[in-house]
Amino acid sequence: MQKVILPFLILITLLLSSVSAGAADDPLREFRQLSNEIYRLSQDMVFHGSEGHAEEIVTYGQKVIERTDKMMKEVESRPPKKKGEKEKWIGSLKEIHQKANEAVSLAQQNKTSAAVAASRKVSFQAKQLRQQLQNSH
Repeated sequence: MQKVILPFLILITLLLSSVSAGAADDPLREFRQLSNEIYRLSQDMVFHGSEGHAEEIVTYGQKVIERTDKMMKEVESRPPKKKGEKEKWIGSLKEIHQKANEAVSLAQQNKTSAAVAASRKVSFQAKQLRQQLQNSH
């Protein structure tokens, strides 16, 4: 029994160490995670707004703005290594922030169809940002 347990424990230890080492090797992991959150939240804005729920556009839009601000701070404090990526990412984040503010403002005025249109622009920009990050290595 002990002959089986020892190799099994060694295997488990090796697997766990390789998984944690892989996460540490990806300096863009946090950026990618935030961009995925921004994209998912923007999709929620569109989905719920399309059902006529202006208050949901406000709720999810504010979360998009929070995540965008957080990501901008992260990019400023830990810029990417490739030249020009920082400016491109900050530009995309500013665009997302502006469009999300517009969508939230329109939803607060109960202009749901205009807020949904603005939410679609947020979602498009968020998708672009995700693609930029996926293409970065």
